[in-house]
Amino acid sequence: MIKRLLQRFRRDRGLHLATVRIDFFPAGKVKPSIFWHRSQDQETETVPLVLYLYARILFELAELNDVRVARELMGFVTQVCELVLAAEGPPSRIRLPLGELNITGEAADPPQRSYRAELYQFQDGNFRLEFQGSIGKESFYLPGAFLVLLQSCLDNLGDDPLNLLARGLTRLHDYYRYRRDFWESTSLTAGPVFALGKEELRPDAAAPEA
Repeated sequence: MIKRLLQRFRRDRGLHLATVRIDFFPAGKVKPSIFWHRSQDQETETVPLVLYLYARILFELAELNDVRVARELMGFVTQVCELVLAAEGPPSRIRLPLGELNITGEAADPPQRSYRAELYQFQDGNFRLEFQGSIGKESFYLPGAFLVLLQSCLDNLGDDPLNLLARGLTRLHDYYRYRRDFWESTSLTAGPVFALGKEELRPDAAAPEA
């Protein structure tokens, strides 16, 4: 009986698709990495990975009472998505102003702090993300972690996945604008699910932002 319960627990964890690591080194160097364990299409599956991580970062900022920082990050990402999708042809691959942060491929020193996320997928197609990270100065490092990952996507994703990501981020913002719940645990799943789908927010079911 115990063996059957353990097997069911393992199944419920979902299929381990990928690990994201964002390592911060001295002198403002930062390295975003995605390690794929199982994937049918890494570029396409990067989209839900980034969306779920973004939702978690906004949630973490809200948990730390940094809602203002979360809203500033959303406003900046909105501008980025507008620029990416503005061109009629291929998406615009802009350079983000990262301030004192510099993306690096390799670093000789061990990281001063790290964020790590594990993405799982269930048989029904839904996803789950586990997140862990360093503590301290989160209002700087959490947004910075997402922005360097976003810059990596701008540099490396193909045109179609990048457009899909920009539209997904825009839809996630739309969801938060009406539901206003990025600080609630339900948003960690419901927001990205909406962003990845084609459902429209119904006026009678939405709670418009004041």
